[in-house]
Amino acid sequence: MSLLYALNKISLQKFLSLFFLYPIQCVSVFTANNYHGGENLEEQLSEKELADLKAKELDILVKFDRMCKENNLRYFITAGTLLGAVRHKGFIPWDDDIDVVMLRKDFKKLNGVCKKALPEGLFLQDKKNDKGYPFHFDKIRLDNTEVIDPFLEGVNMHKGIYIDVFPVDKCPKNNKLAQFMFKWVSTTSYALIAKQNKDFDFDYTKKSARMLYHFMIKMPRGFVIAMRDFVVGIFNVFCSGKKLCTVSGAHGFPRETYKSEWFEEKIMLPFESGEYPAPKGYDDLLTNMYGDYMKPPEDDEKSGHFTSVESDK
Repeated sequence: MSLLYALNKISLQKFLSLFFLYPIQCVSVFTANNYHGGENLEEQLSEKELADLKAKELDILVKFDRMCKENNLRYFITAGTLLGAVRHKGFIPWDDDIDVVMLRKDFKKLNGVCKKALPEGLFLQDKKNDKGYPFHFDKIRLDNTEVIDPFLEGVNMHKGIYIDVFPVDKCPKNNKLAQFMFKWVSTTSYALIAKQNKDFDFDYTKKSARMLYHFMIKMPRGFVIAMRDFVVGIFNVFCSGKKLCTVSGAHGFPRETYKSEWFEEKIMLPFESGEYPAPKGYDDLLTNMYGDYMKPPEDDEKSGHFTSVESDK
């Protein structure tokens, strides 16, 4: 308790600046939009492949939804899935994945619930269950399938068809601290990819940021994950919770930040043949993430993540 008392006496920014070898300002700005890969791919799935992929993803969502209801876990559709529900009543025509979020308190329970209730043929992919998995969020994978994402080339992990499950964390009101939180999680995740794929690299503009990135590459996987979790944990302890974020989200800061009241209640929205929970503040969320979200993008901006799909492996 004495450590927590002492930390409360100094600003969170000062504490983080003192604790880490590199101050907040040293982590350079980089593009977060490619965090999950696949944008502007030269190769795309055929219409049949995309339709088959969506059918399998929807089946995963149906089973995930049932499991959450039976075990009192709250989740919300988000990002492209939420946009698809509002604008298309289903998948965005060119989209090829499903995204959901869970508030951190529910996300913490997910691993335990999946151990006892995840349907056969599905696999919870997280940092514990898959030693090659580099990200700070989870995936529900379909066994005996594979999707090819060029962004993850050379990464040895389960690559089955999936839905993404992102934790929603407390976010600092201070923009510099919030940017640091996003950048720290991305940098450590990129480093975990680079540990497996020697050709993977990011062009950091600042020398200090490149040093941090390459330092993390040389560290053991457990150390990198521990440092990533520590920073996120610090913010969850000391932030008020009025501002939230999906720090691993593909759109990055500030588009993946939210007001807590957006998630206080849920509203059911139609998606394909069913209805799924969305944040009651979905209009504000989508506006923050996409701007005029009811206006479809230009044709050259319509792209998915994957170049091929294999089933019954």
